[in-house]
Amino acid sequence: MNKYILGFENWRKIYSSSSHDDRKKVWISITTSDEQEIYLREFEDWYSFQEHIDTHKLSIIKIGLRYKSNFFSVDTMKCDGVYLVSSVKGQFGSKTKQCFTIGIVKDGKVQKTMVLTPELIEEQSYEDNVENCFEEAIVYHGQEKTGTI
Repeated sequence: MNKYILGFENWRKIYSSSSHDDRKKVWISITTSDEQEIYLREFEDWYSFQEHIDTHKLSIIKIGLRYKSNFFSVDTMKCDGVYLVSSVKGQFGSKTKQCFTIGIVKDGKVQKTMVLTPELIEEQSYEDNVENCFEEAIVYHGQEKTGTI
């Protein structure tokens, strides 16, 4: 089975025929420079997406999260790469919140946005140095992951 789903219509067919568990998950949507919309079957597929970008000489122009009919996206055209991690946010005495952190890599900095799931609500934004980020979570445009740009 291919780990990527190509196009919204193909994703919708798979989503419509999916099990209850698949309908409850947050899907990652990536639009590449060849205007192909790609859905990842599993979050872990992000870690090998650099190979797809390099093989096809592409860049990511938009990354998004989809939960049912809700969609949250970030324009990634004017950056050096894209950062994506599954994360949690917690506070002592409070309920833990599931999140995705999407980051835009530019000039050695990562502008991060935490998005609550499954609601797809922006929770927090902040800037970090690329050295403080998980290297395997960065997909660079047209170059191998090196940790530097």
